[in-house]
Amino acid sequence: MLAYVSLWSADLLAVGRAIDLVEPVADGFHLDVFDGHNVDDLLFGPDFAAAVRKRTSLPLDVHLNVTDPDHWARRFIDVGADIVTVQAGPCAEVEATLSSIREQGAAPSLGVELHESIDAACERAEFVDRYLLMGTPIGIKGIDPDPAAPSRVRYMKATLSARGAERPVFVDGGIRSSTVDALAAAGADGVIPGSLVFGDADPCAAIRRLHALTRRGEVNRSEIG
Repeated sequence: MLAYVSLWSADLLAVGRAIDLVEPVADGFHLDVFDGHNVDDLLFGPDFAAAVRKRTSLPLDVHLNVTDPDHWARRFIDVGADIVTVQAGPCAEVEATLSSIREQGAAPSLGVELHESIDAACERAEFVDRYLLMGTPIGIKGIDPDPAAPSRVRYMKATLSARGAERPVFVDGGIRSSTVDALAAAGADGVIPGSLVFGDADPCAAIRRLHALTRRGEVNRSEIG
C-alpha cells in the first residue's frame, strides 16, 4: 500500500525537517487546501506548495477543497503540483476541470465524498488518473472512518475493473493502525496517512508497515484466485 503523507499532521513549525525525515520511504506528500468557504478552515496556499516542491522531488499531491477549483488548480500546478484532486460538488463541470488539470501537465484525481455515488464517480473514469475516496467528512481530523469505507473501496475497484477502467484508489481520512488492514484487504492502492506517521515514535517504520500491507494483500488475493 502506498503512503502519500499528509503534511497537515506534521509539526507546522518544522515542516522541512518532517519532509526530510520521511522522504526516504514516503511515496509522496499530500497537501490539503482549504479556502474558508468550501471547508470552514484555512490551510496551505501556493507559496507553501512551492516551498515543499523545492524541498523534495517526491510527488506533490494537492487536494483542493475550494470554491473555485479551476482557478486554484492552475495556481498549484504552476508551482509544481504533480497530482490535483477535486470533488464534483464545487466544480461547475467536473469533467472539464479534470481535463484541464491533465492538459496543464498534472494528474487529475477525483475525490469522492461519503455521500457521493461510487457508480457516478466510476462513470467519469476516462477523465481520472486516480480516485481519492474519503473515509471521513472533508476538513475534520481525529475521527474514526465511516464503517462502510472498506466496502466502498471494494465496490469501486470491482466496478472500475468491470468497466475495463482500472485506476488507483486511495483513501483519505481516518487512516489508523486499526483501519488500514481492512482497507488493504479491500484493495486500496494507497492511503493518506497523517498522525499515523507523524504521531509514531518512528515515522519511517510506520510507512514501512503500510508498504508491507500491500505485499500481504497481494498474496492473499492470489490465494483466493
